[in-house]
Order: sequence, then structure tokens, then C-alpha cells
Amino acid sequence: MPTEASAADQVAVFIDLENLALGAGENLPGQADPIPYKALEFLLRDYGNATIRRAYADWSRPEFGKHQQNLAQNGITLIQVIRFGAQQKNAADILMAVDAMEVLITHPDVGTFMLVAGDGDYSPLVQRLREFGKRVVGVGTRASASARLVAVCSEYKYWGTIVAAVNPEVRAEVGAKFDIADAERLVIAAMEESPDASATGSWLKSKMLALDPAFDERNYGCKSFRVLLSRLPSLVEVKKDRSSSDMLVMLVAPRSAQASAGKGSAAVPTRRTRAAPKQVVTP
Repeated sequence: MPTEASAADQVAVFIDLENLALGAGENLPGQADPIPYKALEFLLRDYGNATIRRAYADWSRPEFGKHQQNLAQNGITLIQVIRFGAQQKNAADILMAVDAMEVLITHPDVGTFMLVAGDGDYSPLVQRLREFGKRVVGVGTRASASARLVAVCSEYKYWGTIVAAVNPEVRAEVGAKFDIADAERLVIAAMEESPDASATGSWLKSKMLALDPAFDERNYGCKSFRVLLSRLPSLVEVKKDRSSSDMLVMLVAPRSAQASAGKGSAAVPTRRTRAAPKQVVTP
């Protein structure tokens, strides 16, 4: 779930459909429709009020045109990408970037920009949007997502995880691609930056996203961050925060380490100093 979005947030969604279609086909090879209607609906509603919805592709090509109905039924405006000359490869990238900057200027009420794309060429656009104080959520497939793009986004979500949220048939397949040990390491790294021994759940998740924008509890089959933490009983202890509705999270490992350290120090024998020999004085 989003960490800061609310129902009142204005969201602009820009979909590089060509990039998504190619990546989703590779990531979900057994699915007849790798870009289902329900997944698009879930995507548009998850981060607030998506008032601007646009998808970019050469719709004359069958591999992209077949997705038009699902997109249109979700109120997404279809933008035709025309290729000619030297702009053939980056035509969709350029058009999306221009439209996003136009929305930045003409719609100051839009606080969140969602870019469904995995190409690293979008990184400068993301950086500029964030310079203007906008929240940028990237969405793409693990196979096609550029590490550079993921790093500069506020958050980055994987398309397979979004499809799994609405289609139980692919949950096991998608979940098998993520190792919960990665989440454990991220929790430890985030808690090490906490000024106190405990941290609120909201602070912890925010810090984890800052360290890794691609973190999402749903990658591990968990509906909420609290459920994810409940799967790590040997790592963290979760209590209710009496001063708020949030939860308090503490690492279990430090206490265990301290206890073992104490036992180890008790087992070390005390070193005795040998007395100096007495000197005999001869008369």
C-alpha cells in the first residue's frame, strides 16, 4: 500500500504501453492476458484519485492494439505514437516526457506522477519532477526495469505483483521470484538508522522505501506491512504504540547479541600476575 497517498490526492498516470506489454509478456508467460483489466483498475485506484490517465503506443500494431479495450474501459486516453526518422526508438519516451512536464505546469494540484515504464531514459524526467516536490511512483516488470530508474523514483512497483494482487492463480509464481531474506536485510539496515532502539511502523517502512524504492510487502505475498513483520518473529518484536494507532518495532537480534556477549565475557578467566621473586641479600 502507498505510504503517503490519500483519497484526495490528484494523480497523473502515464503508461508506456509498448514497454509494459513486452515486459509483461516475458514476466507472465503463461497468461493469455498479461495486462488484465482488473490489474489496471487496481493500479489506477491504489495511489489516490487518478484524474489524468494516458497510455502511449503505436496502436496499429496488433501486439499493442489488443490491449486497447482494457485500457479504454478504465478511462485511459489512448495516445498514438507515430514514428519516423531518427525518433523511431524513443518516440514514446519523448511524447510521455513532454506531456508529463506540461501536466506539471498546467495542473499544480497533481501531487503524484505514476510512470508505468522501465526504461532508464525516463530517469531525468523523474529527477526533474522530484525537484519540483512531486512524488513519483514507477511501475514496470523486473525483467525490464532499469536499476537507474528504480533508484530515482519515490517508489517502484513490479507489474507481476500488481497482477498477483487481483489474480490468485499467479501469486505463487510471482512470490517465488522474491526472497524474504532481502526484506530481512532491509529491515536491519533501516533499524540501524533509527535514533532509538524502537521505531514506529510508519517510520520503518518509509526508511525502507528510502533505502530501496522497489520494496513492497506485497512482493512477499503480504497484504500489509504489519503482516510482513509478523512473518519475521526471530528478527523483530512488534508492540502497539500507546501514544498513537501506529505500532512500535524493535530488533530482537541486539538483545540476543548482548546476552551472548555477556555469557562470553563471564567465561573468560581472570589473568593472574605472577609475583616477583624475592631477592636474597648475602652478608
